[in-house]
This record gives sequence, structure tokens and C-alpha cells, in this order.
Amino acid sequence: MINQIAVVVKNKPGSLRHITSLLAENHINCLCISTYDAPNFGILRMIVDDFDKCYKVLEEHGQLVMKDRVIAVPMEDKAGFMDQILRDIEEANISIDCLYSYISARLQSAVLIFRAEDIEETESVLAKKGYSVIRNVTEL
Repeated sequence: MINQIAVVVKNKPGSLRHITSLLAENHINCLCISTYDAPNFGILRMIVDDFDKCYKVLEEHGQLVMKDRVIAVPMEDKAGFMDQILRDIEEANISIDCLYSYISARLQSAVLIFRAEDIEETESVLAKKGYSVIRNVTEL
């Protein structure tokens, strides 16, 4: 299981840098990051090398922090591979809440990262279809 940090960030200059500065000052490596915006705020989603430390640092600095579990699936570098993953998930009637990708130097491939309504069921569906599921941030 991989934990993702979600932080509510105001839509104003310097808000994202405030978060990245806290990570840098505390020697927390952000492996992947994605933002989703709304008119007055954004949601910053991150996978970091030290989830517990990051959560604590952000919370101590007054940030609204949430924890999500996400699924990470390595993808082959060919047209249609992501579509096939999403098709298999759709056929199992599973909803995806958020999705982004990460390029893993360690795996030498792209990794599809997403949150689904039922992590265990989704991982089971993916395993039955023959996909690898990364279960630990150290595997990224």
C-alpha cells in the first residue's frame, strides 16, 4: 500500500513553494506531485519518501493534510497500455477518484498512480488481469 498526502493549498503566489520549502528544510524527498485546482484553493497530492514525517511537518505548520491510499501500476511504453488498465478497472465497475503518472528511474517505466473507491478489490482485479501492483514507496 502506498500512502499519498493531499494538502489543501490556497490559490495565491507562493503557496506551493511554502510546501516544497517545508519538504526541503526537513529533507523529505517528493517523488511525485500533482495539483488540482478550484477557484479559491487547490489540492496538492504527493507521494514522498517519508510519509509519517511529511504528514507531521505539514500538520505542525498549519496545513490541512489528508491521507489517501493509492495504487501504483507500472506501464509499458506503448500506445493503449493505460487505456487497457482503465478498461479492466471499468469492466470491474470500479470508480477512479484521481489519477496521475510518474516516471520511475528505478523501474525504467512510467507508473500509473490512482485512487479508487476500494483499494483491495482494485488491486485484486489488477492482479487477476496480470498487472504488477507496487505496494511500497521504496519500489518506486
